Amino acid sequence: MIFLRPLNLNDITRLYEIRSNQLNFNKKYTKFDTSIVTREGVKKWYFNFINETNTIRLGICLVNKNILIGCITLGKIDYKKKTCELHIYIDKKYQHKGYGKKSLKLLITYIKNIIKLKKIFLEVHKEHIIAIKMYNKFGFEELSINNNDFIILYKNL
Repeated sequence: MIFLRPLNLNDITRLYEIRSNQLNFNKKYTKFDTSIVTREGVKKWYFNFINETNTIRLGICLVNKNILIGCITLGKIDYKKKTCELHIYIDKKYQHKGYGKKSLKLLITYIKNIIKLKKIFLEVHKEHIIAIKMYNKFGFEELSINNNDFIILYKNL
């Protein structure tokens, strides 16, 4: 079982471990470059995002161990248009165990019932079939494909 919670200063070391591990981010499926991640960079990233007004970043944690296993983010929140972008990453050790699905289910409920947004967008590489299938099960539909082989999906709430 998992729960979502706001990231905090005590998470910086664990965030560094996850974000700097190239096994957590398949270069084919992501634009994220783990080779440039530093501890100091993660600390600066943390202090920058706590002041963002259009982003909500939550830690994905295991209930029984209280371990941070990933992060799920609502970015580019537009409260007038009632839209946002979704980003998710999970430590490789915890992938393919249903935690992404559970996180997404919790977050969609939060988006719909608490912050009352109406549409979620996300990007996924066209060959990342496992992720595409998961998003499709949650009702995401294809909007377009960009020049970098990433599909833009959306979900109306």
